[in-house]
Amino acid sequence: MIKDYYSTLEITSDATITEIKKAYRRLALQYHPDKNKSDNAAHRFIEITEAYEVLRDPVQKVEYDQLYTWNYRQRTSSKSPFDEQESESKQTQWAEYGRQKAREYSSLSIEEFARRVLKEIGIGASYIPNVIAISIVVFAAIMMIAILPEIADESPGGIIFILFFVFGLSYLAYRLFDVAKSDYLEDRKRKL
Repeated sequence: MIKDYYSTLEITSDATITEIKKAYRRLALQYHPDKNKSDNAAHRFIEITEAYEVLRDPVQKVEYDQLYTWNYRQRTSSKSPFDEQESESKQTQWAEYGRQKAREYSSLSIEEFARRVLKEIGIGASYIPNVIAISIVVFAAIMMIAILPEIADESPGGIIFILFFVFGLSYLAYRLFDVAKSDYLEDRKRKL
């Protein structure tokens, strides 16, 4: 059974990246070793950081969500998306990376940690226009698919044009996402 990172961050499994970041910020500031001297605070801080580091990364989140869905929702009705060894390897990798980041974050003063978290949220927020542009392009592609039956009745040649247009919009959305992702990672490296 894998760890439930969503319950660790006290959010639902359909939480957005923004909600994940807000939950992490709230809990990490509450359990940061400089601020909370209780016996379990350091352990809780590590758990929170591990969950956040997996769920904030789009690639790792997809992998985690596949395991999460299988483990917590449909375990009896389907085959696991990963074999047992691969699943354990992913969990070990995520846990180790989370512990490493928690050690790094806990070595910062609470003020520096809070500044760093706010800076990361600011970096993420600066990509909202990118998300809006990608959403518009995806919406346009969906609308083109929706009008496809009407065009098919009127002009067989129009179908080819619409399909070509939908393919072009889909590729554009993919490229916009790819560029935004690499820019975000570069900004994060440079600013943090």
